[in-house]
Amino acid sequence: MLTLLLLILGVLYLVELAFYSFAARLARRTRKGPYPFRTLPKVSVVVAAKDEEENLPACLASLVNVDYPVDLLEIIVVNDQSGDSTPAVINGYSHNYDFVRRVDAVDGTDMRGKANALSQGIDSAHGEFIFLTDADCSVPVTWISGMLKYFEENTGIVGGVTLISKADDILSGIQTLDWDFLLSIGAGAATLRKPLACLGNNLAFRMKAYQDVGGYRKIRFSVTEDYALFKAIAESGRWDYRYPMDRRTLVETLPVTSLKQVFAQRKRWATGGKETGFFGIATLAPGFLLNWSIILSAVLSPATLPLFLLVKTILDALFVFPTLRFYGKIVHLKFIVYFEIYYLVYVALLPFSVYLGKAITWKGRKY
Repeated sequence: MLTLLLLILGVLYLVELAFYSFAARLARRTRKGPYPFRTLPKVSVVVAAKDEEENLPACLASLVNVDYPVDLLEIIVVNDQSGDSTPAVINGYSHNYDFVRRVDAVDGTDMRGKANALSQGIDSAHGEFIFLTDADCSVPVTWISGMLKYFEENTGIVGGVTLISKADDILSGIQTLDWDFLLSIGAGAATLRKPLACLGNNLAFRMKAYQDVGGYRKIRFSVTEDYALFKAIAESGRWDYRYPMDRRTLVETLPVTSLKQVFAQRKRWATGGKETGFFGIATLAPGFLLNWSIILSAVLSPATLPLFLLVKTILDALFVFPTLRFYGKIVHLKFIVYFEIYYLVYVALLPFSVYLGKAITWKGRKY
């Protein structure tokens, strides 16, 4: 019975991966040609930074070098009540670049956490388009010009892919494959008009679309404020959305440095993912059930375990390979075995932690 169950779930998992492989392939059809504007618009980049003295310099160095006219660009860095020298880092860049400025986030609003800081930064922006990234990220020089090419007249928001910048040990390698796996699904699902996820470290939207949905002040609080905003604009009925996989808009982020941080990050994502509804649950179910069946096989039928693990590893490697090749990160496949061990435990246990666990702690704040 267990073997039959594994075979059935394995077939379902294969069908799901094939479905999302096709969807991700559609998402990799990058838009070429000129901008869909008569004149280039004013753009505001907003970065929320809380205790980011180590990471922020690299982020700002990448932002001030984007290939967009500086007279149409402003970079707003929101100091989110940092206790380190983050404000001094911002001041240094604002002194050297007149299109960089600092905003200090304050309490006293009905919002919490990062959404509060972002909202105050966006409120001070003058751009027709708002770009968001994080202080531990680096953007390519083509980030703004590449994202703007996806904004047709009725496009309200565009998400982009973010991957780990380096994988020089097992922990960072696991995270690299995890991000690649999840974002291949996320970009593919959005391309098929079923937005399941997006990342606030690579996001752009029209100020008009943001205002139409009431901004962060009107959106119900979520620990994944980026997805909440994407969902609000996508479901408004007034604006279209895009989530392309494009080399020109790939943002790179640093890996977290401990398994505890990895789990906290994934728990935060999964908690926000509860808002994806039936389609999101249906997407997670085959992998969740298959992983638990494999875990049971280790106890009830250990002789079958190596075969099923091998088959699942091959399927997952085939799924992530096209995206890794597209972004020039095939070398990260060397971590696939470690990823499978991690993924087996992570997918099996995370739903219980989300629904039965304690409050989420992220960046020193509890939610």
